[in-house]
Amino acid sequence: MISSKQFFLVMTLSCFSQISFAQDIGLTKQFSQCMERSNGVTIDMLECINTETKRQDQRINKAYKSVMDQLTPERKKQLQQAQRAWINFRDANCQFYADPDGGSLARVSANDCFMSATASRSKELEMMSGESTAPAAIPPAPLAPAAKSASATPSAKNPQQGLSGPQKNALRAAKSYLNVSAFSRDGLIEQLSSPAGSGFNRSDATIAVDSMNVDWNQEAVKSAKQYLQLMGFSCKGLIQQLSSPAGGKFTEKQAIFGAQRAGAC
Repeated sequence: MISSKQFFLVMTLSCFSQISFAQDIGLTKQFSQCMERSNGVTIDMLECINTETKRQDQRINKAYKSVMDQLTPERKKQLQQAQRAWINFRDANCQFYADPDGGSLARVSANDCFMSATASRSKELEMMSGESTAPAAIPPAPLAPAAKSASATPSAKNPQQGLSGPQKNALRAAKSYLNVSAFSRDGLIEQLSSPAGSGFNRSDATIAVDSMNVDWNQEAVKSAKQYLQLMGFSCKGLIQQLSSPAGGKFTEKQAIFGAQRAGAC
């Protein structure tokens, strides 16, 4: 019987083998080049993976829409159900890679699983639609979190100057997360402090998040649009999804704002 550490090592090696065959699932050259430059540094690898995940999110949304445009109403419902089931599987499967005992490599493995699964599903949808939407021509995204991003811009008073080392690291991770996906304040703190996420002390995670000048209303709008791109929601259903403790964790006011601005209400 293999130990948990040996098992995790096997999973990690399996996960990294996917990177060697990036072209098979349509990962970009920018990602391969970024990984080469990372020299195995965990935070740099995570930034490479998170940036590529953002590209693959654009790709899967485009491929999904392309397939939906070609289907009958009944077949559209079937694809929506299939896509919903795939999302649940991807999230649960990649969450398993985030072994609490796996250290920093577990984070890399879990993030790579999410990125690779998204790319593989994109390729599958592209084959269904009969066209390629692989983001080969997309210009390279910055390896570091974008300094001009509204989601990761410090306030004018620059409260980040007094952060401790762990809090600065939590801040850096928070910016990376916001560059990949939309988060509520509570959702981002949970992601940073969860043992299956970044594993920061909750107090450090809270201080890091609150040191940023994030427009949570706009994050709610982005989150709402992401949900609507993958499946249909009623106005009430989307608000519940955005505000649920098991969903987006936005405040009810933020959820209503997001749902309305995303066009669901």
